[in-house]
Formats: sequence, structure tokens, C-alpha cells
Amino acid sequence: MKYETRNHSKFLLMYHIIFVCKYRKAILEPISEELKQIVIDISKGSNFEILEMETDKDHIHFLIKSETKVSVLSIVRKLKQESTNRIWKTQKE
Repeated sequence: MKYETRNHSKFLLMYHIIFVCKYRKAILEPISEELKQIVIDISKGSNFEILEMETDKDHIHFLIKSETKVSVLSIVRKLKQESTNRIWKTQKE
């Protein structure tokens, strides 16, 4: 991995984030590929990058690289909100 360089800083921030389904329900297997594509699309329009992603029946692992000005909370919030909205829209259609 290469360090990111800005005017007065040099950094490499990577986060390992795990999203777990409510009550650990095994609901991700049928939509895992669709979910991966949705999350990749969200990251392309954002200021963070998903390096690795793996789904299981009831949880998702992410390895995310971001800048210092982006908080982990904002990354998690964006991923959860936008992916949920997109999945609901596709389920209704």
C-alpha cells in the first residue's frame, strides 16, 4: 500500500468494518452479488475506497481506505443508508 500525500501530511488510513444483520438473520446470501455492486457504486461517488469486501449469510466485511478528513461514522452512515434505500427500491420493482 502506498501512503497518501497532501500538503502537510502523509497518511494511510484503512478501516475494517463489519455490518451485521439484525438478529443475525441469514438474509444476505440471495442478494450478495447485488449488494456488492451497490456498495461499489456508492464508493465510486464518495471520498473513500473499498479495497476488500466479503459477504457471508449474516454479515459483511469491508476493508475501507479513506482520507483523514472523512470520519468512520460518515462512511458507515453513507453505506448503510444508501445501500438500504437501493435494495428496497429494487425489491419493490
